[in-house]
Amino acid sequence: MVGPVYLTESGKAALEAELHDLIHSQRPAVIARIKAAKELGDLRENADYEIARNEQSFIEGKVLEIEEKLRNAEIIDENASTDEVALGSTVTVTAERKSHDYLIVGSTEADPSGEPPKISNESPLGKALIGRKVGDKVVVTLPNGNEINYTIKKIS
Repeated sequence: MVGPVYLTESGKAALEAELHDLIHSQRPAVIARIKAAKELGDLRENADYEIARNEQSFIEGKVLEIEEKLRNAEIIDENASTDEVALGSTVTVTAERKSHDYLIVGSTEADPSGEPPKISNESPLGKALIGRKVGDKVVVTLPNGNEINYTIKKIS
């Protein structure tokens, strides 16, 4: 992973909680499963052993990934200026006569199904909104080639 990982305080706390669970709950459980499978004998034809080893590899990879994200974490100031859209801004936009609120976050925390939807600063809409001000109009090209016009109504 290269560069900073932008996180809100709650996003950082969620990653720390997931890391704690992986290290203190899931890792010991899978180690116990491996030990139990070894005691059954021949490891070449032991499906439980293979499944547990694969799960252990997944857990270890996830631990390394989260540790790397936390090492490179830059906390988003959610109380930043409301003059222009930045990481941590909640933006109200209108598109096709409908109003939508979006929270701009780093890619690690993006959750478009959340309430409000959390969109990445790296997404097409996120990129278009960063640095803009109330009243600005932005055009976002969707992956299918269609364009949507947005107008920024509020930044908080």
